[in-house]
Amino acid sequence: MELPTILEQQSTGVSTQALSRYRLVAYPDMLTDMQIKAEQAYIQRQYHAAIPEEKSGIVIAEFMAREDMEATLIRWMHRIISTQLSFRVNIQGFGALSSKHLYLRVQEQQPFQQLAGAMQVIDQYIRSYDYPPVKRFTHPCLPLTGAVPEKAFEQVMQEFAARKLELSFDVKELMLIRSRYETEAGKQINLFRLQPGI
Repeated sequence: MELPTILEQQSTGVSTQALSRYRLVAYPDMLTDMQIKAEQAYIQRQYHAAIPEEKSGIVIAEFMAREDMEATLIRWMHRIISTQLSFRVNIQGFGALSSKHLYLRVQEQQPFQQLAGAMQVIDQYIRSYDYPPVKRFTHPCLPLTGAVPEKAFEQVMQEFAARKLELSFDVKELMLIRSRYETEAGKQINLFRLQPGI
């Protein structure tokens, strides 16, 4: 769940200093978001865990590009996403990364894998400029916290392993979010609507 550093030299040898980070994200509805925030507030209060400033969402793809490429990217992404069907997301239980970040488990991976796979044409376009390839998240999850303090981590995992959490929401649209540098709050660049499927 770690974010790439924007102002650094990538493995391709191409300087990314003039590039922005773009993420294609599925956000939960208002009710689900409120439930997630309640869980975050509890973990922060009880265990002093860091909580992301941005609204929690499921990242489908992430890439680096120049802002003058946005019009082409949005046009192609609209063509790709507008043919995909909306779908329901079911969340059951908690998980943890090696970095001691907590996340919520997404049960059905197939719709996200299909969307991520459809980003191949965007990957080809990005690579044609010798920029890093599109990072596609074929096993997505919903971030819940930043790092949990070392001393509290085992206690958190024991509590949450025993807890049952079930949430669901419909994904009818995806948002393209841009960040000019790593610490900047993301800005919505475009909203893509899916075909009715639920």
